[in-house]
This record gives sequence, C-alpha cells and structure tokens, in this order.
Amino acid sequence: MAIKTFQRRFKMKKVLATLLCVLFLVGIGFSVITMEVGKLLASRIAVDFRSSAPALASVENAEALGLTTSDLRSGALSICTPGVLAGIIEMWLYGGSLPFADLIAPAIRLAEEGFIVNNTFASSCGSSYDALLENAPGFLKDGLFAWETGDIATNPELAETYRYLAENGPQAFYKGELADKISDLIESKEGFLRKKDLENYRALVKEPLHGTYRGYDLFVPSIPVGGPYLIETLNILEHFNLSAFNWDDPLVMNIINQALTFAMIDLLSYSGDPEYVYVPVETLITKDYAKTRFMNIDLNQALDSELYYTNYLGRPDLFESTDSYIEAMLAGAGVIELEPSAAGVGEDTTHFAVIDKDGNAVAWTQTLSSFFGSKVYLDGFFINNEMGNFTLDDTSRGLVPGKRPVTTICPTIIEKDGKIVYLVGTPGGYYIQSTITNVIVDLIDFGMTLDEAQMKPKIIGSPNYPEFRMETGYPENTRLFLEEIMGHTVREFDFPYRSFGSLNLIQVQPDGLMIGIGAFRREGGASAPEH
Repeated sequence: MAIKTFQRRFKMKKVLATLLCVLFLVGIGFSVITMEVGKLLASRIAVDFRSSAPALASVENAEALGLTTSDLRSGALSICTPGVLAGIIEMWLYGGSLPFADLIAPAIRLAEEGFIVNNTFASSCGSSYDALLENAPGFLKDGLFAWETGDIATNPELAETYRYLAENGPQAFYKGELADKISDLIESKEGFLRKKDLENYRALVKEPLHGTYRGYDLFVPSIPVGGPYLIETLNILEHFNLSAFNWDDPLVMNIINQALTFAMIDLLSYSGDPEYVYVPVETLITKDYAKTRFMNIDLNQALDSELYYTNYLGRPDLFESTDSYIEAMLAGAGVIELEPSAAGVGEDTTHFAVIDKDGNAVAWTQTLSSFFGSKVYLDGFFINNEMGNFTLDDTSRGLVPGKRPVTTICPTIIEKDGKIVYLVGTPGGYYIQSTITNVIVDLIDFGMTLDEAQMKPKIIGSPNYPEFRMETGYPENTRLFLEEIMGHTVREFDFPYRSFGSLNLIQVQPDGLMIGIGAFRREGGASAPEH
C-alpha cells in the first residue's frame, strides 16, 4: 500500500528498486497502493493491486475437496493471483520515465552481490527453517543452512528472474514463459492458480478516500483495505480533547483502545471487495456515523468482549435515508420513521516511503501475508498465501473467484494546508490500524517529534484480542489503573515487540526539511541521496 505525490517524471527508480530488493517479504506477493499525485498532474489516485482469488477457487470447489480455512493458509492451495508486477506496471506507466531495465538494475545487483543479514531477517529464516528446507532449499545458505546475522545473503536465482523481466518487461510475469512455470508448478502441487488467472489479472486505479483530523487532511486507500476504518477511528477520537492529558494516561489509552476496537469490528463486519459486495464506505467515514460509535465509548471500564458483535456492532444501515446521527438513532430506536432510500444500496507485510526534493512522495505497503507466504518457491521468489484471508461462506469476506481479500493495510499521507506533512505506514496484520492511529495521535495531539512517536511504546485495540495489549514502557500505575480500576485484562509485550508494527515515517517540516525514520522494530532504515 502506498500513498504518493509526484510529477510526471517522478524518479520511480528509488521506489521500484526498494520494492524489488525486499525479497524476503515481498517476492511476487501483492500490493495495494494509494498515490497522491500533485504538481503537474494535479490529481490523486489509488492503485489497487491486491491479490485475487483464482477462477478455480470457490466455496463449492473447496467443499468438494474437503478443505477447511486452515487448509488455505499454506502451500499451493493458499496462493492467490499475485498483483505486484501489475501494480509496478501501473506505477511505471503513470509516473516513470526511465526504461524498466534501468529501474530493476539495482535489484539485480543486490541479488547478485548480496546484503548483510540483520537480526530480523535471520530470525525469520530461523523460525521458518523446516518449511524453507523442505520447499525452498535454493533460498537457504548453501542450499542447506538458515541465514544468520552477519552473513552476506545472495539470491542468484532471483537475479536471473529479474534479468528476464528486464529484457521482456514486467508484463512477462503474466503472459510469458515465467507465467507458464508458475502455473505448472502450482498445478503440480494441486493449487488453484492457472496461467489464465495471471493473464486476466489487472491492477485497479481508484480515487483515494479523504478524511480530516483536527485540521489535517488524510488520504488513504479504500476497501478492501483499511483506509475507511482509520478515518472512522480518528473521527471517533476527534470528540475527545486528548491533548489535555498525558500520552500515558490510562483514560486516554482506554479511549483509544475502544475506538480502535469499534472500527475494527466494523472492518470485520462490513468490509469486502466492492466489485462483489456492497460496503457502506461513505457512511463509515462520516463524522455523524462516528458520533454513534462515540456514544458506545465507556470512559469508566473495559468493554465486555462477549458483546462485541451485538451491543457494539455499528449500524451504518441506519444512515441509508439520512445523514444525521440524530435521525439515524431515533429511527433505530423506533421513535421516528424515515422514507426508504436506494442511495445506500448498490455496489507478511512490508512498508516503505519515498519523497523527493520537489515534494513528490510515495507511501507503499505490500505483503505475502505470512513470512515467506505460501512457502512455494520458484526461481528465487516466494508466492503469497492470501487465500487464508477468505472465509468459506457467503459473507462479505467469503471466497469467490476473482475476489480480492480484505486487509488492514493502510498507507497514509497527511497534509496541512495542501502540503504534505507526514507519510505513515506499517506492516503488522491486525496491529496495523492500531499502530498507525498511535503515531498519528502522538504526532498531532501530543505534539511529539517523529523520533518520539516512533520510539514510544504502543497499544492495540481489536476485537480479535479481548485483552488489552500493550508494550512495556508505560508507568506501572498506568497498568494497575487499567486492570484494577477499569477492569481490563492487560497483556504486556516486551518493548520493542516486532508485531506492534514497524513504522517507516517521513515528515516534511514547514521550512522544507525532510526527516525520515526507519522501522527500528524490524531494523529498518532511512536514507537520503547526496546532491
């Protein structure tokens, strides 16, 4: 997922070189990109290249094979049609000026010459070693050993694959010899993906969603990714004067936790691929809808997790005939009647950010879903395991051929008075929304510097976790208050905990100075070119 502001001749070399080099998580998985395009083009776009379900992947076929959702989380059966190369094509055509061979050259060089393995990479290899040895020995050191910290990791197979794409263009992934090899391998392993799925895949260019928070403008991608729910969370929080408290005040932490939980309940209940299901996005991002969620905040105690999907389930349907929260709530209580309207009915992860001296910017998040994806390996790269994000039913998240699965991914661009101020994004699965909300509140409400917001411990709010999840580093009395006074079951994770997001952040200060901070939880980094 990425957000971007750029001129027609934006230097895509930096973006694509970064993308193609992050091979251990990226591979040929998927991405969902939002790009804010300013300067010469004076427009904003979102490029969605989320993976999609193959034509053979259906609830009926899964049931005929006796499959469960757990069977769709690894191996060839877990593979969706990858979209990352299609997204690169859109990015390249829209904002690139150099030949594709020039753009991919740095990635070829890195794959050949290698890079120094850090602790995060080594840990990922070690924890997946058995699966890698069985399915991808070519990825391992000398075909046998896990990469260790300090090793120089190379991937000559990936270099050859990139050379093939450099010579034939990125579209060769979907229609050339490489597409045949992918299809043949997955069919031999009894997966669903076929060459026809690759040939038919298209990246989608969309308009990003716009929200506001305390005078700042936010631009985020829409469904099936997490943008609407970030806006919803911030709309709820805008009703509280958070800056009147300290950042580590348990009252503030309780409010943020509950706002995140309500928005995530809505994400899990009302999200889906808009090509296949109706999602009331325009309602979910309104200030009036947020007022109905604000009314559910309990300032005194923790929520009852048994009531998440009953008492705390949002009611966007009440807004089908009105924009007013007052009328919506009165109608929901049966006090008044509204005329029916058709208006509301119808239709593991990595993140990086790039900005240039002219203010052109990209925030980009992408994923294979799990570390090393499906563990299916071919010619130097891994393939995603995105099928595990579908359900085997007829709900909005149910498996349908061609459908794109729901994700919490949410690269975000924040502006003030028409100028970019922050680029924000992180990996982290169900922690993504919480991590991004944490840092936005810390920057805007508590006036933290980029470094302070990055290094501060984080909290999580999600219906997936009935306990209050937080990193260590908060005052002991804060934890005790949450537990003993508010009734939360607190679960602490040692700071810095890798799963609590790995923010890559860029700030543009009023004088034009740009500051970048890498994801220290996963040993990310920041760099600037010399001029």
